[in-house]
Amino acid sequence: MKNPLAVLRALGVGALLLFLLMVAILQWKIAPYVAFLPQATLGAYTDSALVELGDELRTKGLDRLYKAVLLSIDFLFITIFGLWVMLVHMMRSAVSWRFWGVAIAALFMALDFGEDMMLAICMGLVTKGNLDPATLTAEVSAVHWVTLAKYAIFALCLMSAFIASRKRG
Repeated sequence: MKNPLAVLRALGVGALLLFLLMVAILQWKIAPYVAFLPQATLGAYTDSALVELGDELRTKGLDRLYKAVLLSIDFLFITIFGLWVMLVHMMRSAVSWRFWGVAIAALFMALDFGEDMMLAICMGLVTKGNLDPATLTAEVSAVHWVTLAKYAIFALCLMSAFIASRKRG
């Protein structure tokens, strides 16, 4: 590879563009028609609220668009962002930085993939809406805690990548 920094830049720009595309679709095409967006909500919500949100998306004909964002665009973002974080840390010669970068990127990817799958199931996007809100009794959805953990690790990835990109060796 002649210019590894060009690859890093391309991955970083690609991740940013995918993130902005997701935000634009969610905020302009879906958010005006639903009660809340679970991936953008820091406040707690119940599993039954997710089921009701899935029903609301199906009623308004937005379920396929939300599913495409959740399981396609977000999947690409997670993969490209994770690779970018790993490669930024791999530019360091210290083995501890390399392990750290791979570990936090893998943790972020696992949390975000897990969150997407949990949302798709709870909202009935992959089960055709077969969940009954009455059977889900959690006061705070487990998805909420995964989302909060994902945000924390995402911030850690960005800070660590910034530090790793400033030092060589």
